[in-house]
Amino acid sequence: MRGWWSFLLLIVLSLSISGQVAAQSEVLYHLVTGGETTYLVEKTRSLEYLARTLGLRPWVLSRQTKLKGNTVLKPGQVLKIDTSHIVPTEISDGLVINLPELLVYQFYRGVYQRRYAVAIGKKDWPTPTGTYVILNKRENPTWNVPPSIQEEMEEMGMEVVEKVPPGPKNPLGKYWIGTSAENVGLHATNRPWSVGHSVSHGCMRMLPDEIAELYPQVEVGSPIKIIYQPVKMALTRQGHIYLEAHPNVYDYKINYLEYVQKLAKSYQLEDRIDWPKVDTILKIKEGVAREITKAPEAARHASESPRPANLRKLGLSPLQGQDTRIE
Repeated sequence: MRGWWSFLLLIVLSLSISGQVAAQSEVLYHLVTGGETTYLVEKTRSLEYLARTLGLRPWVLSRQTKLKGNTVLKPGQVLKIDTSHIVPTEISDGLVINLPELLVYQFYRGVYQRRYAVAIGKKDWPTPTGTYVILNKRENPTWNVPPSIQEEMEEMGMEVVEKVPPGPKNPLGKYWIGTSAENVGLHATNRPWSVGHSVSHGCMRMLPDEIAELYPQVEVGSPIKIIYQPVKMALTRQGHIYLEAHPNVYDYKINYLEYVQKLAKSYQLEDRIDWPKVDTILKIKEGVAREITKAPEAARHASESPRPANLRKLGLSPLQGQDTRIE
């Protein structure tokens, strides 16, 4: 019976989120940061782990560095990487989680701080989108297993448990940040290798050391917005146009090119865009922001282009580093 209800719930969620994706079709951002840089490896770690901490998918970092995905990096290695990204500025204080990116963006009083990797809900148990608030925070939490997960345990022939005390077997790890979305929060994990994948029951798992950094900075009552935005476009104050595309992790019905065309038309940018570059970006879906401004005449006429009505001035945290580009 539960399988049938889960199927119906998935259909409802899919329709709901698809509608929200369509409603976001007019989003044009303005903050592009990160960039090409030289990274010095300071301690032994895997290429995959480094990718997560940089906000990149492992295959993207492997492609940039020409190293295999299972490479173990050694102190002293120097890597050339590109972390250019468009910041989703739906809010300027709190957290924004973009599910296709598998990333959470942190803002504090109008200043973008940094981004962290997350694991999100699996396809048949998707993380919900919407605007929520941080309801509670707990260190060394006890996991009160939701009835739906208890039913899943029973169906899979596993031992059904109602509570899991703090410790190495607790899937919540050492930190829990609860949201007003039912049974959904950010938490540490005893399975750090799952971060960067769609594998949870709706919650967002974080790397243990990264949530340890974020936890004390998050206040109860702060807003948290969860979006589904696989394509992001930005028009910077300098008049440059950027595009960033990510895999459609939940396989919703989205036409990437139509999305970009509609956004470009809304802001009268069609003639300023290098459309062959757009095709390449949408094909690769590497999650790195690339400039698509048609050169050279576009720069001369940038001041004539309309600006987004909701253009919000955001600062850049010192945590971004001195070499970070901001546009």
